[in-house]
Amino acid sequence: MNISSINSNYLPISSISQQSSGNDAKIRSLEQQLQQLETEKQKAVQQKDEKQKNKLEKQIREIEKQIQQLKNQKNENTEKTTSDIKKTQQVAEKSSNMGKYIDVYA
Repeated sequence: MNISSINSNYLPISSISQQSSGNDAKIRSLEQQLQQLETEKQKAVQQKDEKQKNKLEKQIREIEKQIQQLKNQKNENTEKTTSDIKKTQQVAEKSSNMGKYIDVYA
């Protein structure tokens, strides 16, 4: 395998999986916060506290936005990892074929 063929833009698979598990934990934490805010919003609606309800809705939208960004990032990392694995397999196949053939014309 030629070292120059390795692209330095790719993260090692282990670092991507660590990043992914970190995102999973953040997503779970944000989802818990979201549930708590939804409960508080329901109480504000029952108490007819429009100001509090609007404040909570704004916070809910922000958390939903953060969750979506983390999920998108996770999907991008998964796609990149899959692509990296395929490229590595292709390079390995090419490397395994090297030296199998003898040049009879040399």
